[in-house]
Amino acid sequence: MILQLGVKPSWFECSNSDKLAGDSFKVAPATFGDLRSYMIETTLPPIGDAVVAELLLKVLEPYRKEGCILDDGRARLYSAIVNKGTYARFAFAAAIFGDFQEALFWLQLPQALHHFLDKSTTRPSEKVSQSNLHPDSEQGSTLNRIASRERSAAGKFTKDAVNYGQLSSMAFKQEQLWFNANERIPWHDKLNGEEALQKRIHELVSLGNLEAAVSLLLSTPPEGSNFYPNALRAVVLSSAVSQSLHELAVKVVAANMVRTDKSLSGTHLLCAVGRYQEACSQLQDAGCWNDAATLAASHLHGSDYARVLQRWADYVLRGEHNMWRALILYVAAGALPEALDTLRKNQQPDTAAMFLLACHEIYSQISAESEPTDGTSGSEPTPEHSQKLRFPSKNVDDEDLIAVSEVFGQYQQKLVHLCMDAEPTAD
Repeated sequence: MILQLGVKPSWFECSNSDKLAGDSFKVAPATFGDLRSYMIETTLPPIGDAVVAELLLKVLEPYRKEGCILDDGRARLYSAIVNKGTYARFAFAAAIFGDFQEALFWLQLPQALHHFLDKSTTRPSEKVSQSNLHPDSEQGSTLNRIASRERSAAGKFTKDAVNYGQLSSMAFKQEQLWFNANERIPWHDKLNGEEALQKRIHELVSLGNLEAAVSLLLSTPPEGSNFYPNALRAVVLSSAVSQSLHELAVKVVAANMVRTDKSLSGTHLLCAVGRYQEACSQLQDAGCWNDAATLAASHLHGSDYARVLQRWADYVLRGEHNMWRALILYVAAGALPEALDTLRKNQQPDTAAMFLLACHEIYSQISAESEPTDGTSGSEPTPEHSQKLRFPSKNVDDEDLIAVSEVFGQYQQKLVHLCMDAEPTAD
């Protein structure tokens, strides 16, 4: 915690006089004086209990005199990064204690936060993508409309059937041929088997009723031997009708391919008609998380891209149990409340508080860089404003931030009591 909060490198320096007594681990509480000057100066808002840092320095003083905290090499490394920002100190502290996953998280945090803020400020229009998010309702209404049109076409000329009689076999007029074909369709419909289905589809195509033909072709179960030939014809025929029907056919075929473990082929079809969000969902359903993220990075923006990352983060957290990897994905997706909630649920009050400090510092730096540099606009922040945590999420209330700080303060106090009650040891 001392490394995270930022202690001056000079604190690790110990003179020879500090090592004269072999019994130097006996603490003399009144001899230390004010150790607060060893903490680095910072403009960060206070979080937790401000007194704890000095108390911890007093507890660690015997170990410092013996040079037991950091060796010379690590002390030099710490001296090089101590003023590079909170995230650098947090990463160093995690690495010192062997938690390299946490160290990687802190090192990636600035980039992830930059990524989220860049995406949120340069978000393109999402009206088109939003219309793609509800294809199921379009699918149902389109197929119902096709079926209704097919039924009306089949019964259109039944009232004139008596006028044809035996002459129907000698038909040559367009109306007569069209009526005969429509009359045969219900006959094929009453018969079972693939052959009857193919004859019905053939009649519909011959009549130019491509929508009804596509509907029948899409009804082929993916387990059937004719699924792929029928799927191919459905996609091709639908393209001759309309763009919306073509996209619908591709979506149905791609969904059926997932059921036959052909999800990659299905996503290629979805990409061909611009259904990148659904293609990413299919890849994630198939467990191809990296592929889905790559596809999303290439074609999706704004909230569409964030949804892919957040679903990946949920899987990494619950499926792979890798909290640190999930946290960085949450941050990149802009799901900062989820990241903070994850730390709290995993009983990491200290890390949650450090996360707030790091986000505050990085966010403040990004905001300062984006402001005009001529000095004509903007004003100096008030003391009250400078002491307030800035968290780049509108979905986290100030009360939540205060709660994190209070819980962290309680954690600090317990830590101090444990350290003071423990007997110093050189091991």
